[in-house]
Amino acid sequence: MSSRAVTIVGYVLIVGCGVVLELAGRLPGSPMPSFGALLGRVMSTRSGRVGVMTGWLWLGVHFLAR
Repeated sequence: MSSRAVTIVGYVLIVGCGVVLELAGRLPGSPMPSFGALLGRVMSTRSGRVGVMTGWLWLGVHFLAR
């Protein structure tokens, strides 16, 4: 198995785990928040907004810039 295939499988597993967590958070009576609820809670503070913007900046620099 090539390193490219391992990388793709790793990303697919990460996305799959995210989907499972989101679905678990949307179940009625679940103690786990959905991603939207979690992001809303984080964005309610100034430091949370700075952290989210820093994360977007990091993603943009590492994955979108060429």
